[in-house]
Amino acid sequence: MKKRYLIVMTLCSSLWLNAQNFIHPGMLHTQADLDRTKAKVEAGEEPWASAYRKLLTSPHVSLDWKAAPVEKIVRGGRTIWEPDPDNYQLAYRDAATAYQCALVWHISGDKTYADKSVQILNAWAKTCKKVSGDTNACLAYGLYGYQFANAAELMRDYPGWDATDFGRFKEWMLKVWYHGVIGFLQGRNGTQDDHYWSNWGLCNVLCAMSIGILCDDVFIYNQATEYYKYMEDHRYGESLHHLVWKLHPDERGPFGYFGQMQESNRDQGHAAMALALAADLCGTGRNQGDDFYALKDDRIVCGFEYVNAYNSGVDDLPNSPYTNCDGTFMRMGDGGRGTNRPAQARIVNYYENIRGIEVPYSRKMLEMNENGIDAGGGFGGGNSGGYDHLGFSTLMCTLDPLEDKTKVPTVLSGKIAYEGREIDRPDVNCIPKGATVTLTALLPDGETDTGKWAWDDDPACTSSTRDIVLDTSRTFRVHYTNEKGVSNTQLFALHVEGEGWTGNFTPYYKMNGTTGTDTLIYVKKYDELTFGMEYIDTPVREWKWEKSTNGQNWNALSHNENLMTLPSVSSNAYYRVTMTNQAGARLQQTFRVEVSEIDPFIAYGDDKNYSGTTLAVPRHTAVSLYASPNSLLAQSANSTRVYKWILDKDTIQADTLTFHLNDLGGKVADLNDTLCVGVLDTCMEYTLMFHRVSQTGSKAETVLHFNLPVYETNTLEPQAKDSFYIKDPQTGRYLRNTDATFTGLDETDDRSFLWRIRSMPLYGDRYMFVSQTDNNKHLSDEGTLTTKNDYSKHSFNLFRKYSDEDLYAIGLSSTAGSGFLETDADDPALSVTKGSVFSEFPFVIIRKVQPDGPDGIKDCRNETEYTVNPIISYSCHGQELYLKSKEAGILRIYSLSGVLLQTETCEMGDNHIRLLSRNKGICIGLYATSTGKRQSIKITRNSVI
Repeated sequence: MKKRYLIVMTLCSSLWLNAQNFIHPGMLHTQADLDRTKAKVEAGEEPWASAYRKLLTSPHVSLDWKAAPVEKIVRGGRTIWEPDPDNYQLAYRDAATAYQCALVWHISGDKTYADKSVQILNAWAKTCKKVSGDTNACLAYGLYGYQFANAAELMRDYPGWDATDFGRFKEWMLKVWYHGVIGFLQGRNGTQDDHYWSNWGLCNVLCAMSIGILCDDVFIYNQATEYYKYMEDHRYGESLHHLVWKLHPDERGPFGYFGQMQESNRDQGHAAMALALAADLCGTGRNQGDDFYALKDDRIVCGFEYVNAYNSGVDDLPNSPYTNCDGTFMRMGDGGRGTNRPAQARIVNYYENIRGIEVPYSRKMLEMNENGIDAGGGFGGGNSGGYDHLGFSTLMCTLDPLEDKTKVPTVLSGKIAYEGREIDRPDVNCIPKGATVTLTALLPDGETDTGKWAWDDDPACTSSTRDIVLDTSRTFRVHYTNEKGVSNTQLFALHVEGEGWTGNFTPYYKMNGTTGTDTLIYVKKYDELTFGMEYIDTPVREWKWEKSTNGQNWNALSHNENLMTLPSVSSNAYYRVTMTNQAGARLQQTFRVEVSEIDPFIAYGDDKNYSGTTLAVPRHTAVSLYASPNSLLAQSANSTRVYKWILDKDTIQADTLTFHLNDLGGKVADLNDTLCVGVLDTCMEYTLMFHRVSQTGSKAETVLHFNLPVYETNTLEPQAKDSFYIKDPQTGRYLRNTDATFTGLDETDDRSFLWRIRSMPLYGDRYMFVSQTDNNKHLSDEGTLTTKNDYSKHSFNLFRKYSDEDLYAIGLSSTAGSGFLETDADDPALSVTKGSVFSEFPFVIIRKVQPDGPDGIKDCRNETEYTVNPIISYSCHGQELYLKSKEAGILRIYSLSGVLLQTETCEMGDNHIRLLSRNKGICIGLYATSTGKRQSIKITRNSVI
């Protein structure tokens, strides 16, 4: 059907205000669908009332349903690709339950069903990390991904779904599902274009479209719809030109044609599946204002009617042999003839009750259901085929009959132009930011323009053409009312280069057989190093590597992969890697590679030596820091080595390596490279600068930074009446006591974030963390909630960081094995690390107290957290320290080695303190107030600070 361009005298030009993005809900159902169905059910009208009663008989409409999330969904297991067995049934059953309970909530208003749906969605987003299997995993990605997304779309505005949890769910869809579906669409597992039948591509396109809508990501939406609408140069089964691969002139078909679908000569079970997936895809597009049904002169309905004619009993259909890379299929596939998938009402009601076009074979298939009512998951048998579609199209898609078949909407299309380019389509990705874009809505050839145009974001514009300045990715919708008074909508989906989801990455390095995630990498001279980004979340357009000697002036490297290997590291350098994905969004990471000729160690307590530069140690502990030469040059007796130890910017010890003769007359190094810190009473940081000069004059320098956080054990004194928050300072999230995950704090009702900390003296000086929502539940040694009464195992040691920051480490009890609870910025669940030593204090434990007044509970979170605002100012002259404080407190003065030298009680205001004569050189002061505020100071004689 030819289009004609509208020539208008004036254009609307605007920077949009209140421009809409994607319509929500806007996948299989809109709010109008939900409102209509609710009203029809309440009025007892048919077929809606009977269809709703059928929904209520579903085994999945159950408040007793228990979600069964798994970390890994497997479809195609027990193969060389995946040793574990299939478990994908758990995913499609829970997705069906979440969707059906969401429908019941919208129709009945019963929030218990909403809570059940949210409970299932949260459980999967929290637990599931991947989809696996053989090539069949690609079906799991498409089918169950679009189903989970649709359930979430129906629940997105439910007040009972915490915003943080919804955000986590969207991140889950992007991280676990999106990269899988787009990976299949773009890669096809290395096969030829037409190797996969249409169902594979259709479900993956539908999933990617759904993720784009759910996450308001224009790039992903356009990227997905490209495969259905435009892929003319490929023989992809899901692309409309190949999905309905041949038109047969036949007066029984719509518009005088039947359309032979790509699966028709395979078998009818799969042909019917393709019909239902295509109908859901078309419905999703139209709900956004993107009428997929009408594409290519309504080509898809010719395919719908072809499949339904054969499955309803028509034998004399035209048919041609179909050939793909796997062979030729000579005739109609009769396997599974009569298959009826739950999507017929969507087809019938769009064409007959919106477009006024008769689809008799689709109607006949609809009426072949009991009382003309279809169902969905749980009704089609227990196998996967019964769960391939969410279904219930009679309930959700039935419309009142169209009485006047002439009152139908005008089919619209669109084009855009920018920077000298004109593109005959309304959806374009990677437009330069700030470009002036001309949007033009198009009418069919011969249509009389009524001039009745209305743009959602600019009601003042009544033209079919307008200019906009595209500063961010957006969708635009224009509505046209024709001579019959019927309105239709055209969507414009415009993506700005560089916007959209970037995904997540992990820094990575490997050397000497060990791996890590540090970005400051110490490498033994001339060793091999591999480092870069571990990244899989979106397809990558480019990897760019640069090198710098000073971290400022960068030179491009000829390398285009995520990891780089340096065969022999000989000098210090900075390396920067930038990932640009297909949306133009970028992630960047800088690595500092330091050639290290020494290995660092920390020694304390019972002569234990720990490799590394960071270790938390108990207060009042004697600690020694040292480094061992690891290269031949550093170990050579003919090299001069200097170990310079620095605190702040001051050198506190500098030793030159010397040698002595052993009993055999050999030259042996005296490794006087150790800094004996003495007794630590506060957290300290030291820098070691190692210099090596060989006899030939070659030089090397290694810099190591030692960090020694000091802790006290079990300083918390909780009372039975106390309630506590547990906060992750890295993310600002709070530990929820209903599921032991970190989320944003609900300020209006924080009961689900409060914990009782119970002392357990029978099991040593340990504590149990009890949920204030359910006193029968407490934290387990696995970081989850439990009701088990093995208190000797499910109680914890507390280690408080002795510094300006009020931080805690939570250690497992000895019966649970050594280890600690930890947090992860990318995972809201608690994790457990094993080992007897630690370096991080990942929790803030905040007491919430009851005030004396009638106002109820007072929120005291901010009263115990460290403030960066200084509470004291001071100066030092000779042995006199002048200190001015905003609050009364205690000043403790330490030596550089951590020994407590002096304690002074200070009043609010001016304080005059005489330093003891033994306090020579630089000292460290720690000021603490009665309200818990802390501030560290450096005290230097004869200086003003």
